[in-house]
Amino acid sequence: LATATGKDPKGDDVTNTSTDPLPCTSCPVDPACPDCTITPLTPDSGISITKHGAFVDVNGDGKTNVGDQVKYTFVVKNTGNTTLTNITVTDNNAVVSGGPLASLAVGASDSTTFTAIHTVTQADIDAGMVYNLATATGKDPKGDDVTNTSTDPLPCTSCPVDPACPDCTITPLTTSSGIAVIKKAIFVDENNDGYAEVGETIRYSFEVKNTGATTLTNVTITDHLPGLILSGSPITLEPGEINSTNFTGVYAITKADIDAGSVTNQALAEGTTPSGEKVNALSDNTNFVDDKPTVIDVVTCVVEVFNAVSPNGDGINDEFHIQGLECYPNNTVEIYNRWGVKVFETSGYGSKGNVFKGYSDGRTTISRGESLPDGTYFYILKYFDDTAHKMHDKSGYLYIKK
Repeated sequence: LATATGKDPKGDDVTNTSTDPLPCTSCPVDPACPDCTITPLTPDSGISITKHGAFVDVNGDGKTNVGDQVKYTFVVKNTGNTTLTNITVTDNNAVVSGGPLASLAVGASDSTTFTAIHTVTQADIDAGMVYNLATATGKDPKGDDVTNTSTDPLPCTSCPVDPACPDCTITPLTTSSGIAVIKKAIFVDENNDGYAEVGETIRYSFEVKNTGATTLTNVTITDHLPGLILSGSPITLEPGEINSTNFTGVYAITKADIDAGSVTNQALAEGTTPSGEKVNALSDNTNFVDDKPTVIDVVTCVVEVFNAVSPNGDGINDEFHIQGLECYPNNTVEIYNRWGVKVFETSGYGSKGNVFKGYSDGRTTISRGESLPDGTYFYILKYFDDTAHKMHDKSGYLYIKK
């Protein structure tokens, strides 16, 4: 409102207040100044927010684990021409601390009020990065919301952009993937004779571990031992998870194994990372660190003669013991005294109590059933190996002392 003042001829003041020849018809009239000239101004409120994330290794182990964090810092700026009040920051993928900010003048910025923490999940680790977007909101002088979403002032130029969130702040995570397997072998003595024979089996068990930080899918076991039958479908392993039940193997012992005295082999465990890469490892026989082959001895019927007999009823060496003859039932034993007289003979030695206990016995022996005196005797053992189709013989001295 303006006031015009002049002097009449008598020198008195002549005054009047202004009116607007082109009044703003849409502008609200001030009741205290109904003749005021009203010039409308165009308000342009605006706000911006930048957001940057930094990885925090919470447990200090040098690896990315579930429970580690990404810490975010924010810079909020008033980019409009009106004062903003009640400024807040929200984030659907992080916990925001700080605020609300009471006011922010035109052109002013704030970098200290707001921070946020995102706790790393397994899904983040599998993805290899964390995508995040924040929203800043303030009130203009009319009480209306002014909002904007964040951008990253230091964007990761090598990270793939999510088409659904092109402005997301992307924080890359350092991830590692790995796998290990322990392979154990157990001999299955199907006929319970204590010795390995052709056709008896070895059962293998496998403990597979995810030694990395990413989830592994399509985890499999391969083993190139000819004749080994593997069982178990592909599985998924979370980081640190161990599976000891899914994979098993059965192997039938061959003549070559018996001749070699052992079976040696190694398995390969393989899995697929979230990025599609393959990780694998050779098996170890005891731990998840080394990669030594699994070796199992094939104990066959070794014939061993124990040539001391003390038939005095004390339960120790009361009979002439020949170890391993249970595998060779087609056998004969002859015992002679020092004069060459046969004092014992039998076939199928060792079966059904058919053993020498210091008594003369046999179809052609002298003094049958009599206790033999202490002294040195001579034995002849013959046994037939059905597997090798071969007759073997052993002979030597036998000592009796009651």
